[in-house]
Amino acid sequence: MNQRLGKTIARRRKGAGFTQDEVAERLDIGKEAFSRLERGIAGASVYRLFELADMFECGVETFLIEGSRRVTEQVELIDRHISSLSMADRQLIVQIIERLARRFKVDAKKGRTEEEGPGYWPE
Repeated sequence: MNQRLGKTIARRRKGAGFTQDEVAERLDIGKEAFSRLERGIAGASVYRLFELADMFECGVETFLIEGSRRVTEQVELIDRHISSLSMADRQLIVQIIERLARRFKVDAKKGRTEEEGPGYWPE
């Protein structure tokens, strides 16, 4: 859980245009302590998540949802990303997701694991 949370923190930090040094300074912690949060070596307190959410201008739940393995939370995250798009763009995204799902099913049948990564697009 800490590793997924850390990856989300790093992604949000970069998206907000902050360096690790800048965030560590604003949180009044050392750079190494913040680095441990991003690498998932240390966990973030609820208070710290609220500080980061304010800094990165996102909801605190973002840190938990983006790193979640629950399908319902992943669907909610996708919905957040595409809800403001046009119908045509949303339909394109659905087609892409359907194609990816078919490819991943082929990969699973071939015995390819997550660690090995995805294969090629199915013909």
